[in-house]
Formats: sequence, C-alpha cells, structure tokens
Amino acid sequence: MEQLGKRSGPAARLDTILRHLSARTPPALTFIPTSAQVGAVHQPGKFRFTLDNGILTTEQRQFYEDNGYLLIRKLVSDEDIERFRKEFIRICKKEVRVPGAMIMKNEALRSQYGQTESVVNKVQDFQEDEELFRYCTLPQILKYVECFTGPNIMAMHTMLINKLPDSDKQTFLHPMHQDLHYFPFRPADRIVCSWTAMQRADENNGCLVVLPGTHTLPLKPHGYPEWEGKTNKLFHGILDYDEKSPKVHLVMEKGDTVFFHPLLIHGSGINKTSGFRKSISCHFASSDGHYIDVKNTTQADLEKELQEMVHKRYDMPALELKVRLRYMCFITIQFSPLCSIALIQQFCFGIPVSQMELRCLAE
Repeated sequence: MEQLGKRSGPAARLDTILRHLSARTPPALTFIPTSAQVGAVHQPGKFRFTLDNGILTTEQRQFYEDNGYLLIRKLVSDEDIERFRKEFIRICKKEVRVPGAMIMKNEALRSQYGQTESVVNKVQDFQEDEELFRYCTLPQILKYVECFTGPNIMAMHTMLINKLPDSDKQTFLHPMHQDLHYFPFRPADRIVCSWTAMQRADENNGCLVVLPGTHTLPLKPHGYPEWEGKTNKLFHGILDYDEKSPKVHLVMEKGDTVFFHPLLIHGSGINKTSGFRKSISCHFASSDGHYIDVKNTTQADLEKELQEMVHKRYDMPALELKVRLRYMCFITIQFSPLCSIALIQQFCFGIPVSQMELRCLAE
C-alpha cells in the first residue's frame, strides 16, 4: 500500500531526483508541520473524527463528530480575501498564467464580456500560483486543519469558485455529493476541506447546503443527476439522493470558514442574484495516508470517464507521462490507456503540476 508521505520504488527515485534538481520545494504537496510542542492524539471511543491538539473545545469536537462540519466565523481577514480576489481577476484577464491550473469558463458569455470575471466560474489546482496558494498556508487555517488531519499536512486539491448569475437555469449547480468520490486516497477521516466565503453566501446566491451527520455513511454511488437542463462534466451527484432529506443552508459572511468531512453529503444552489458568489477552498490530508486502486469500487466509473475523456480528446491509444525536471531533463513513462488513474497519481505524487505534461502517443 502506497503511503502519501512515504513512497518507494519509482516514485521515491523521482522524489530523490527532484530534491537534487529543484530550486525550491513544490508548494502544493509540501508537508506542513504545525504543532511542534503539542502532538495530535486520537482518543479511541470518544472522538473518531477529530484529534486532541488543544485547539478545538469539547463542544466544537462533539459538533463535528455529530454533524461532519464545523463553521468558524471571521477566520480569514478582509485583507487576505481582497488579495485573493485581485489575483483571481488577474487570472481572468490573463495577466497571470497559472501552470497546471484548470480554468473553467462559460464560453457562451465570452463574446459579451470578454476576458473578465463574468466568464470564469472556477480556477482549479491553483497550487502553482503563489498568491492564491497563500490561502493553504495561512496559520489560522492550518491551526484548524491539524485538528482533523494531524500535524503532517498535505494540500491535495485547490479551488477558487466564482458562481456566476444563473437565475433561469442550473448550469452552475453542483448536485448533492460526497467529495471522497473524487479522491483515490485514504483514510477518509484524516481528510478535511477548508472552504472560505469570499463574500456573503446565502440561499439567494447559492451557498453551501449540507446534510448533517451523513459523514458517518459509506461512499455512495455517484453519477449525473436526472434533471432538466444542462449538467456540467464531472459534476456527479449521489444517485439515490432523497430530496426530502433534512438540509442545512450554511449562510456565511466574508471570511467565514467551514471545515467538513469528505463523506459529508453537500452541494450548492443556483445563484439567483445579478452578482457573483466567490469562495476559496483546499482539501487537506494527512501525509500518513495512502492511495487506493479504485477498480471494483463505486469510483470505478469516474476513472473510466476520465480515461475516455483523455482518449477522446487525443484520439490516440497510449498515455505518456512526460515529467520535466526543473528545465534540466525529461523523464518519459508510457502507460496503457487502461492504466489506473490512481497508479499514475501514485507514481507522480510530489511532482508539481507545472512540471508534468500528460499527452497521448500513438504506439
């Protein structure tokens, strides 16, 4: 079983090469110890989902144990929020290019608004942008993250979401889902999402909606929702979701931050206003975790869909991983198109996205 922080074989050799060649440590996949004096101790029988490091009160720990989320008010300063907002605007205008980031846009709006925030609804995997990645290193964020992951923290997945006005359709609605559906690493109890509102979020502009207590459920089968209108690619939802399930709308002000478990069922609504609803988030995990092979699990269909997307885009039979090592050399590894996505992630873990190119080659 492959550990997140302790690899062997080819991955370990690549790590060694990177350490010798890199001018700096890759930021997004760096271990971040945050408690030199106070160790994180799990208390069997009392608390399963939180660790005792002196940060959370007993009441806060019990709330997370019971509900799967914890909301902390005014955790991120207005100054930091404004810096993140300005960087997002620069990315929208293409004044800044973020290596490896996925920028999701509403192409239908480009002719009307051009390169502006009115077109871009998500910047994903922004770990190579130093300004946005500061969010993942804020001491006040990591202080709480450690309560769930332990002291050795890894930033696994980053997003800045700009929910666009969508009053007459469901284009930017994410159906109720569990985040673990997208992650091939475990254990789930040592993963947490930190989600910060960059402006007021409520039912009118599509705030987060959670089903308290559902973090104790197993990972459920996901797929595309059966509703009228457009659905976004890879915006999967729980297939047997009951619309009558009791929900909580998380009304949040700018700087408020919610931490939640990857099995917590949640989603977000439509932005019915004429403005935007911005948030910034990161999924963190303990470096003592491990990867899994998702074959024969509820995540197998997602892996298959990703493989089909790659194959359709390039229309070629083999997937080559080309790793650029700090401008000095290249290492090329060829995979079968049926190769596990988790295996590729295992092999490449620790290499920043900006140093990787995925491309398909004819055999």
